[in-house]
This record gives sequence, C-alpha cells and structure tokens, in this order.
Amino acid sequence: MERREQLLAWIEETKRLQRRLAIVFAALGVVVLGLFAWSTSVGALSLISLVLVAICSFWITTAHNITHRQKLAELERTGGKGVQTDHRRWHAKR
Repeated sequence: MERREQLLAWIEETKRLQRRLAIVFAALGVVVLGLFAWSTSVGALSLISLVLVAICSFWITTAHNITHRQKLAELERTGGKGVQTDHRRWHAKR
C-alpha cells in the first residue's frame, strides 16, 4: 500500500501545482494587459510567450498525472505486487 499512497500523494501534489500555476498565469495575464497598454508589439509578444509557457506547463503536469494514474491502475491490477517500470523510484533499494 505504500506505493499506492505515494502515487496518490503525487497526483494530489500535481493538482496543487496546477492550481498554483493557474493563479500565477492569471496574474501574469494582468501584467500582459498592462504591457498592451504601453506597447502593442511588446504586449503581443508577451501574450504569445505566456500562452506557450502555460500550455507547456499544463501539458507536462497533466502528463505526469496520467502516468501516475496508469501506474496506480497497474498496481491495482497486479494486486499490489511489484510494478514493472523503469522509473528510478521503483527500483529495489540495495
């Protein structure tokens, strides 16, 4: 059950990170609006940059959650026995 609890903790941690990212990107969006008032070209470049970083950030964190959920499903399918993965945290400690 230790692995299951760890996976669930990672999933919750990633969800918290996504909420924090949403707040940060919303605040940066307000800054970008201010840049639009100052200079349209600088504001447009800032907006494009912000959107690209936001998309990549949410894409990566969502992929982490999908991977953790897949490992959780595999763990439940095997009945809590060893999960076969290349992830370094799952290797047996010697």
